[in-house]
Amino acid sequence: MKRMVITGINGFIGRCAGEYFKGEYEITGIDLAASCKGQAPGADGVCRTYYQCNMAKEPAELASIFTDVQPDVILHCAGSANVGASVVNPLADLEGNLQSYYQLLLALQSFEKRPKIIFFSSAAVYGNPKRLPVRETDDPAPISPYGLHKRMCEELSSYYNRIHGYQIRSLRIFSAYGSGLRKQLLWDIWQKYRRTGEIRLFGTGDETRDYIHITDILTSIRLILAYDGPEEIFNVANGEETSIRELAEVYAAKLGEPADIVSFNGETKTGDPQNWRADISLLAGLGYHKQMEFTDGIEGYVKWVREIDR
Repeated sequence: MKRMVITGINGFIGRCAGEYFKGEYEITGIDLAASCKGQAPGADGVCRTYYQCNMAKEPAELASIFTDVQPDVILHCAGSANVGASVVNPLADLEGNLQSYYQLLLALQSFEKRPKIIFFSSAAVYGNPKRLPVRETDDPAPISPYGLHKRMCEELSSYYNRIHGYQIRSLRIFSAYGSGLRKQLLWDIWQKYRRTGEIRLFGTGDETRDYIHITDILTSIRLILAYDGPEEIFNVANGEETSIRELAEVYAAKLGEPADIVSFNGETKTGDPQNWRADISLLAGLGYHKQMEFTDGIEGYVKWVREIDR
């Protein structure tokens, strides 16, 4: 069986990827946490082997892990994913995203056989696009330290592909969601609703995002792993523009509430973009098509948060 290392395996995408690929690969997990949370190590669980490692600060340990495992594939899901926190503490974000990834690349430099690497970038590299849908060839213009550091990681990927013969694909994930996500907008909506019975949000509600459910992200990873063409960067989204107001009102409806529990304060958070919609021609060319409809995905998320809150 081929071997896959998933960094950040306790995070949302890392955890779901471990479940998704466990029948196909022998999974080794790496994370800052002391244990593989919610996952039983062993042949019947997600992590056959699990390592606690601070990738940015323990390069020798990281190199030792890769030498022991000899991975065929690495999914690099580790790192910060908080735009607001990156604005407040950009150095911490640089360490969590750029430095940890650089150490990963350095740890593999002596390997004769290069594993395939999937680097999870972000639509945040685009900032506020000049046109929509935004294409992979459009100039990045990040407006947050988080987006800047993700873009720097992409540049590292390109350099290591070109100079050192690595096999890295960078996935610009747009607005990911799904059951198990305990942060970002959908989680915040639930926390506000359960405390106040209302959904009061930042912005005007006219801001837009391109949402993609975790099941479709996992399908995209599989398609990109099988791809052997020249493109290194892929938008991972559905090519659909949905306003925050529409999302909040669908969420309210799935809660069994009227739309008038939703309101907006008109304030924009630093680092937050206005409008996103991706051109997904490259991904669609690999055979991608959406499996999870947006309203169904929100319904599933609402069921999940209600279950865990019992």
